[in-house]
Amino acid sequence: MVSFHQMLTNYDAFLIDLWGVIHDGQALYPGVVRVLTELSLAGKPVLFLSNAPRVSAKAASRLGELGIGAGLYHGLVTSGQVAHDWLRDATPFGKNYYYLGPGKDEDIVADLPHYVKTPEPADADFILCTGYAYDFQPHEEILPLLARLQEAELPMLCVNPDLEVVKQDGTRQLCAGEVAREYQRMGGQVTPIGKPHAEVYAVCRERLAEAKTFLAIGDNPLTDIKGANVAGIDSLLITGGVLKAESGHLPSDAEARDICRLLGVEPTYVLPALSF
Repeated sequence: MVSFHQMLTNYDAFLIDLWGVIHDGQALYPGVVRVLTELSLAGKPVLFLSNAPRVSAKAASRLGELGIGAGLYHGLVTSGQVAHDWLRDATPFGKNYYYLGPGKDEDIVADLPHYVKTPEPADADFILCTGYAYDFQPHEEILPLLARLQEAELPMLCVNPDLEVVKQDGTRQLCAGEVAREYQRMGGQVTPIGKPHAEVYAVCRERLAEAKTFLAIGDNPLTDIKGANVAGIDSLLITGGVLKAESGHLPSDAEARDICRLLGVEPTYVLPALSF
């Protein structure tokens, strides 16, 4: 098994996922500050690439609260920021939106005055989806609302394609990607922004224009590893997040690669955690 220290010298820049690799929303994973410090000392820029459905400044603020200062990374790209910038520069669905998600992310387009939030589906042009109405909302609670939205034939913009995230204690939390998947099952139209889709990787390449080789690091085969595969970037799968929760144990390198093979993706490397 190749150590992360050995990988460090092979790449110009690193695209690192947040939830499941750096933190679980409440606490840092052990050893990540040391890894980020070593990367900084080695002159290897780190760009955090997250499917967080909020603008990058809010995600950076949370990182600071958890102990990851701005000096430890080059920048931060969130799916929420990429969606925000797209909506700032264009009106692909219309200007009136129905918001579907928790209150903490409702301000995603607050600075875009040409968009208007509407309380009724009948008055909306599209759905802006950042997740469930509240953390750990039972999935079945949202089904009647999704049915109403689908009957109104509203397209959905999903700004977090993750199906779930996992806390360090194994607690699993459904995300906007699961809402979007349900909406598609009902016949609704969904436009996702975030990993594994190309737009976010194009933004990363622009932000790291001098880098020639990249290593993408994440814990989710269907977003982090698939996205890296599609973008032509080497990848490191961290097995201590989503895969550990789904398997009920920490998968071995071989087990993780078998799971990925079944999902149609292939990581370059596999490690249990981001540490030396």
